[in-house]
Amino acid sequence: MFSVSEREQLRRDLVNAAEVDPRVVGAALTGSAAVGAEDRWSDLDFALSVDRETDAVVTDWTALMYACGAVSHLDMRRGNVLFRVFLMRSTLQVDIAFWPSDEFGATGPTFKLLFGETNQLPPAGQPDRDGLIGLAWLYALHARSSIARGRRWQAVYMINGMRDHVMSLWCLREGVDAVQGRGLDDLADADAFAGTLVLSTHPGELLRAFQALTALLLGEISEPELREAVRALSLAAADQP
Repeated sequence: MFSVSEREQLRRDLVNAAEVDPRVVGAALTGSAAVGAEDRWSDLDFALSVDRETDAVVTDWTALMYACGAVSHLDMRRGNVLFRVFLMRSTLQVDIAFWPSDEFGATGPTFKLLFGETNQLPPAGQPDRDGLIGLAWLYALHARSSIARGRRWQAVYMINGMRDHVMSLWCLREGVDAVQGRGLDDLADADAFAGTLVLSTHPGELLRAFQALTALLLGEISEPELREAVRALSLAAADQP
């Protein structure tokens, strides 16, 4: 398990590496450290502004991370920005974002510039309400069919996916962060979801959790025809022999 002092030392090492790399023209702390909200479990989040030889920069910084104790990494992209996420031997997560210099800048409050120049960027938005509703009913469709087919573990998976999107809808409605569950503990009544947890793979339990979750989803849908269609999913599941 990593210590806070290990995390601080690695952050200093990365900042020093950025300052001496001529291809890196800017750097910023992101995440909780940018707003002084780190705790014992916080990851290390770092953003680099790269003005040339981007592929070589990524390769060199990846080699640096493995030399510092990384054991694996995965990539995520948002437009032209590469987010390379490293798992360290100490279990610390280190996120390094490689930004083209003409796109480098803050998209939210958790951005603290260390050096370089930034661009004016639109703030990152919340998820789209209609998209969340669409994914929720899509998971509901497959939860219903999985229960009917006796595919118990697939049903658990689909119910869990449905819950994720309904919870995000609650976050949108209450104005808290709806991304990756960040605002769930700030909801006024998150415990309302307790009854949607699947406690066993018994068909009756799967149906109970599915119907409880469907009731919460219906509370987020204002369109009459869609409400009736989603309600029909719950009724159809209950009618299965």
